[in-house]
Amino acid sequence: MHAWNRSYADVSLILLFITIIIGPLSRLNNLFIRFLSWRRELGIWCFIMALLHVYVLFQGWFYWEPIRLIIGVNQETGQLSFDPGFTLANLVGAVGLAYLFLLALISNNYAIKILGGRSWDYLQKKSGTLYILVVLHTAFFLFFFRLGSYNWVQKPFLVTVTVILVLQWAVFIRSVYQSKN
Repeated sequence: MHAWNRSYADVSLILLFITIIIGPLSRLNNLFIRFLSWRRELGIWCFIMALLHVYVLFQGWFYWEPIRLIIGVNQETGQLSFDPGFTLANLVGAVGLAYLFLLALISNNYAIKILGGRSWDYLQKKSGTLYILVVLHTAFFLFFFRLGSYNWVQKPFLVTVTVILVLQWAVFIRSVYQSKN
């Protein structure tokens, strides 16, 4: 169960990272503009993988008892035990999933028609909020939950988060420089 849970979570995370990174790359280099249209499909698949991640958790770990999502389950005994970090990380993940659902729901031409292009674009550009929620949720489970256990995903996660941050700052600095000239 844990391997499936992590696999779906990891694939969802990778798809989100790719979706987020396409934006700054396309602003820094015209070669990446062709990938902008992929973000819609990548985002929808990100949502599907995140949904499967949650499904596996509820099926195999929480036994369809939502209280287990909030209270937590002791890994050794299987008993309910309160862990504030676990609770907060799961709540952040739940908010992120709800936000991802909203973005996936409006990732179609019909939504653009109903909302109007500017309103739709405004909502889609707020995917940075989703990114922050997912990074916080993931960081807790990679670095703070079950301390002492090494997870090979830690280093790629940190590298990817750093690369995205550097690219976003590079786009910002470039836009400031271009607006001055």
